[in-house]
Amino acid sequence: MTMAEQARAYGEGEVAGEVVGEGVTGEGVTGGGVTGETEGGGVGDYVAVCPFTPELVAQIVGLADVRWEAEDWWEASEGAMRELGWPDDAETELSFMARCVTGSGHHIYEGDHGFVMPFCIKYDVGADLAFTDDEWGELPGWTSRPGAGRAEFRAHFSAAVDQFTRLLGPPALDVTVESPEQPGGWRYAGWRRGGNALLLGQGPEPISFYGAEEARVFIGPLPAEGRFPPAEGLCGFAQF
Repeated sequence: MTMAEQARAYGEGEVAGEVVGEGVTGEGVTGGGVTGETEGGGVGDYVAVCPFTPELVAQIVGLADVRWEAEDWWEASEGAMRELGWPDDAETELSFMARCVTGSGHHIYEGDHGFVMPFCIKYDVGADLAFTDDEWGELPGWTSRPGAGRAEFRAHFSAAVDQFTRLLGPPALDVTVESPEQPGGWRYAGWRRGGNALLLGQGPEPISFYGAEEARVFIGPLPAEGRFPPAEGLCGFAQF
């Protein structure tokens, strides 16, 4: 069975559990923002999100069953993503390092035997700030909200974890890494997929170098007998 066939099989319900819902804006997140008080949301604060669909969640789970440590992982993963209909990414100011883009608008980045897909970004926009325009909110498939803060960023992340949990069951790893610079810390939720890790995590956005934060999906090799890195090492593990 090819990787694309595996992904389609997940989408057709050939695993325990059921994916429900219409996207990452689930419980705790509304079209107007996070329900309740938005912590840390100033006029220059923006949160942009590119929602998951149940089909995309199933496709990602299928890709997580690829042997990412194999010698031909690059060709195999590229072929699988093409079978899923994910085209090469056109170069843009924000995605010049991306390898391809999903039909929903998520950019896929790959490093050494890894898959990284941001789906939510927290950043500042203003005349005296690094970003003078809402660049993420203008990307195809993405929407943004000014005045949003970390509470909304966390709510989008929690909704995404819930979507994967509906398909895969509770994560094997669910920790929050405390940081004095980041109120509430950064959360990581991970599942074991044979010899791989499927991890949803938060951390610095590495492309812009301007202090933005992102929530991302990471897939990479993790030996069946191995363990997830300790909490303080998860940020470096789950990026390219």
